[in-house]
Amino acid sequence: MKKLIIPLFILFASLCATAQEGHKLNAGIDLSFGMPYFSSDRKNPVAGGGSIGYEYDFIFFFGIEAGFRFGGFNQKVGYTDPNIGQGESGEVYGNFEDIYRGTFWAPYIAPKLYFPIGYDDKNDRARYVYLENRLSYTRMNLNLDKITNMEGSAHKYGLQYEIRAGYQFPVNERWAINAWLGYNTFNFGRIKPDVIKFKNSTPLQIGIGFNYIIKQ
Repeated sequence: MKKLIIPLFILFASLCATAQEGHKLNAGIDLSFGMPYFSSDRKNPVAGGGSIGYEYDFIFFFGIEAGFRFGGFNQKVGYTDPNIGQGESGEVYGNFEDIYRGTFWAPYIAPKLYFPIGYDDKNDRARYVYLENRLSYTRMNLNLDKITNMEGSAHKYGLQYEIRAGYQFPVNERWAINAWLGYNTFNFGRIKPDVIKFKNSTPLQIGIGFNYIIKQ
């Protein structure tokens, strides 16, 4: 039994050594949006962000990233133009403005699972699909200047969760590009629920980014 375990351990260690990508810098941009509104007087909420982080891959299929995320959000709401009026069925004839808008920032931590699906011999790196779970402590800032009888801003802290499924492919020996689809719990309506009357969650997310291997 020992004779079998030792070669298997050596094989496993060699796989970790060759596939592990080590220390990486990651950066990306993403767009999140809410479910469609079937209404003529409001648009869907959206949030856009960027992030930068440091990742260490402990073994070839598992890494942890820590970083900082920042961005903004908005939702356009329609108002009736007195020169045009409003239709009998309630549709708005006028313009849309960013009534609800603001910014956010958050430190985060993100464990990742990697699943190799091929190998790029030219760049001596694997291609992966991956699953990322990201937990962040977010500060959301809401501008009040366009909300009736309000001025200034309001803010709220809260935990946010994201899960991303992505694909990473190498560009050269150190650079790689990744793209993902995800789900998140971002909801700027939590800042002032007595003021924001619509649904403001943006659960659906798409994003693209890159990483650079600092040290293997």
